[in-house]
Amino acid sequence: MRRRLVATTVLIALAAVLVLGVPLGVVESRRVRADENARLEREADEVAAAIDDRIERDRRFAAADLAPFVRPGQRVSVSYRGRRIAAGRVAAGETLSGRSGGGRGAMVTVTAAAGDVTRRRREVWLLIALLALAGTAAAAGLALLQARRFARPLQRLTRTSTRLGAGDFSARAGSLGFPEFDRVGEALDASAAQIAQLVGRQREFAANVSHQLRSPLTALRLRLETLESGDGEDVRAALAVADRLERTVTDLLALAGAGDLGEPRDLDLADLARRHADEWSPVFARAGRDLAVSVQGPLAARVSAGGVAQALDVLLDNALRHGGGRVRLEGRRSDGRSVLAVSDEGPGVAGEDIFERHVSTAASTGLGLPLARALVEADGGRLVLAGAHPARFEIRIPARRHQL
Repeated sequence: MRRRLVATTVLIALAAVLVLGVPLGVVESRRVRADENARLEREADEVAAAIDDRIERDRRFAAADLAPFVRPGQRVSVSYRGRRIAAGRVAAGETLSGRSGGGRGAMVTVTAAAGDVTRRRREVWLLIALLALAGTAAAAGLALLQARRFARPLQRLTRTSTRLGAGDFSARAGSLGFPEFDRVGEALDASAAQIAQLVGRQREFAANVSHQLRSPLTALRLRLETLESGDGEDVRAALAVADRLERTVTDLLALAGAGDLGEPRDLDLADLARRHADEWSPVFARAGRDLAVSVQGPLAARVSAGGVAQALDVLLDNALRHGGGRVRLEGRRSDGRSVLAVSDEGPGVAGEDIFERHVSTAASTGLGLPLARALVEADGGRLVLAGAHPARFEIRIPARRHQL
């Protein structure tokens, strides 16, 4: 896009130069030639005025009498009464002439080489060419700056899309500085929220189905095992079906607990916390709440791109909706683990049962914290309630041996 924008701008600038510069050069070249002709005519008039007295008194004069009126590189000729007298010498090549407009019977012609006019015309065309080059270079520079300005929002949209594709549904484009790009970013953010909601519902559905199936499946297996003593072929076939069904339920539980959050990779949790704080700060400000950030980094960890990020969003959202006072987001290293903590100054929560499904302290579904814990545990970490009054939640991830 940058190359196309710069190339298009340069072509427009060159077209403007051709449309305006070429006619200007032609007009200026003609003006230079006309000025030189006018100068020669004035000189011819001056010579004619100087020899009028001699012509009136019928005095004869020779070429030597014209010498005082001849400038270097010019030739002056006088025609009167059938006679022609000339003085001076003009260099070979193109010449320009100017004739007197008055005089009593005498016609004075001043001839000069056109070299000076040619030089001045070349200077005119050279000046126009230099201005054209300068204008084109300036247009290309401005186009490059504008292209970079346009490219930054697109690069941000690309990074956001890449994070979404990697499973980090907390990625947001935010404000991009251009109304057109802002609309695209808003649509992308809305899609990310919808996708995260759909994925959460899918995991919740898989978990509920798995839990609902496991209990009757266990009872069925126990009953079949009690009948296995009969050594019937039908009983063994039923047990095989039960085994296959149990494996299916186990797979559903694994999907509900971890989901497809992307391949684990080395991340700096301190940088992740700061980025999320920047995204949540305007939300807290609009709600009249403060979000204080105290992160000591780097905090190296090998986790998936979206698991910890989504869990952190759940904790911040809960602190905003159900907590009170100032919310603190802290990051530190403790006992060989990277810890991200979210706390507030509200009344707190009931206790560890807050992580049970369908347990909530407000009018919500109670699915956020259980899902957040499942996401953190999928990355080998833990989400714990470090304090109940006021509430303090901690995400604890085993630290890497080598810092990022």
